[in-house]
Amino acid sequence: MTQEMTANERAGTVAPPLPPAWSQVAAWILTLVGFGISVYLTIAHYNDGALVCSATKTVDCHAVTTSEYSTLVGVPMPLLGLAFFVAFAALMTPWALRSTWPPLRWGRVVSVSIGMLFVVYLVTVELAILHKICLWCSGVHTVTVLLFILVLIDEFRRIGQVD
Repeated sequence: MTQEMTANERAGTVAPPLPPAWSQVAAWILTLVGFGISVYLTIAHYNDGALVCSATKTVDCHAVTTSEYSTLVGVPMPLLGLAFFVAFAALMTPWALRSTWPPLRWGRVVSVSIGMLFVVYLVTVELAILHKICLWCSGVHTVTVLLFILVLIDEFRRIGQVD
């Protein structure tokens, strides 16, 4: 061990170690899957014929994606999903994960928390109001929940390293 300290160490801004490789790979795969589904649903939003989904009494993607709840202040939900996954991908870059700048760390936590709020809202709309389920939407919801869990695991890991 050397007694020389870097400026970052003196300032207490030593970059945290990256999350485990499995966590990073899982987060990237999930982000790409969510992005892909969001691209597909965005295309389907603007082109009704592009949506491929079986229609049964309960499963009806068309009924869900064309309902009055499929937009928020005029913005299609899939477009919001696209924005979320692009932003989340930026927050998951190795540079952002190593950064000591708090807005990047909290950006991950806040973004997946907002994503979870949307999941709760949209699933509630599907089940309680529309009484229909969109399987494509459920894919995005599942991805968002799993990303939320991964971010929480990483936050607990970081907190554990501070003690």
